[in-house]
Amino acid sequence: MNNQTAMPKGYGFRGWMLILYQALAYVGYTMLNSYATNIFGQFYPAGTTGITFLAMIASLLGWITTYFIISPRIGKIRNQKLASMLFGIVALILGALMLIITPFTATGGINYLWAVIYILVQIVAPIWANTMTTIMIGNWFPRKKGTVMGIVTIAYPVTSAVLLGVFQAAHGAALAQGATLVQANIKAWLPFFIAAAVGIIICGIFVTTYPEECGCFRDNDKSFTKEMADAMLAKELEDRKRSVWKRSKIWACGQWYLSCIPTGLIVLSSVAFMVQIIPALIQFAPQLSIFVVPGFFFMNNPISAVLFLMGIFAIIGSYVLGLIDTKWGVKKAVIITSISIIIMGILGLFANAWTIFIATMLLGVYMGAGSNFGFSMLVRYWRREDFPSVYTGQPPISTVLGAAMPYIFALFASTPWGYHAVFAFMIVIGVICTVLECAFSPKKLAEYDNKLRVEAGLEADNELLDRVHWERDRNAAKKAAKRA
Repeated sequence: MNNQTAMPKGYGFRGWMLILYQALAYVGYTMLNSYATNIFGQFYPAGTTGITFLAMIASLLGWITTYFIISPRIGKIRNQKLASMLFGIVALILGALMLIITPFTATGGINYLWAVIYILVQIVAPIWANTMTTIMIGNWFPRKKGTVMGIVTIAYPVTSAVLLGVFQAAHGAALAQGATLVQANIKAWLPFFIAAAVGIIICGIFVTTYPEECGCFRDNDKSFTKEMADAMLAKELEDRKRSVWKRSKIWACGQWYLSCIPTGLIVLSSVAFMVQIIPALIQFAPQLSIFVVPGFFFMNNPISAVLFLMGIFAIIGSYVLGLIDTKWGVKKAVIITSISIIIMGILGLFANAWTIFIATMLLGVYMGAGSNFGFSMLVRYWRREDFPSVYTGQPPISTVLGAAMPYIFALFASTPWGYHAVFAFMIVIGVICTVLECAFSPKKLAEYDNKLRVEAGLEADNELLDRVHWERDRNAAKKAAKRA
């Protein structure tokens, strides 16, 4: 299989099961991460600042765990499916403990046991959803990964925007009815726990690490015979053992930084900024009341109505940006997203309900797809056998940045300029992402890859250069067709 052949249609039944599992893993990750931060910030003795501090500790430990323990061994994991399921099960068990143990002691002080469990949850959940599970997407859909991730990342904005309101309403209603914090936790979190557990069960029954193991085909390309698929799988497993992309080589690659820093910043901007958009919407609630739909639970007040609309834009944006990624390249998709962040930031500088509304919709457009770009960049521009080694270096950067930024955003929001300062900061982030992504050169990356291969005693080839030329030639042909 190569990049020049026509893209086969469809994903196949088992491919759809993997897509569903990845989406439900994202639901599990969001409910253990974002939901916990939103809720427990109100009850933790140290408040929101204390929770974000714990999250930063978790991110640092998660980076150490992923990069120094998991990354060197990721290429040796033969059963990626089992690894994904085990991390998912552990994440849910730790999450359950986080809910049934209160964050404060009987005297109102900090419960350090709860703090430790919270940190462990924030370490394990991202490894489960963003690393162990997502690697299988790369195994099954090496060419369709942009479109596939455009589908599965819809789970992010849906859970972060639309369902977050439902979750908070259920939690608040339980407390108002006299329930304890633990009882309210169970009532609000239970549906999401069930969804995540169903995802793990689906993985156990229908999904394999590689499609060839269950008689399926990569990218659902049925033109491959079983013998061809088996031979390709055997070669890839052998090549992974000889991957030239060791940690020291990754650190020394400037193109790697140019590729992963913008994608990491985009992820953090969508997650951290989501918290700061609420105060801006509240300020203009009277004007935004025109979107309220009486009797419709998801739109029964101005804020929930706007967030529901944002969820719709997020679903559309996630899929559209995924298509742009697949058809025109992830670099172009990242640049388009970065420019939209700049526009969003500029709109937020005005104290106007409608500019804030449009900015919120723009946040939704890239909210889901933003979590896909880091993965997609590595699949498109690195070799398949090198992907696991390089990929495990990407999520830690995003995680560290994503944990630190909510705290930084909160500092900006506490200034006299309030949410306007946060929007101004988003302009800076958008500019940085645009500049770095424009500087990223797939051609220079391909040349560096061949340099590493020669140094390791392997044969230099044109595999990565062919991808660059194919993408360039295809886009040039499309432009010529339009001019004609």
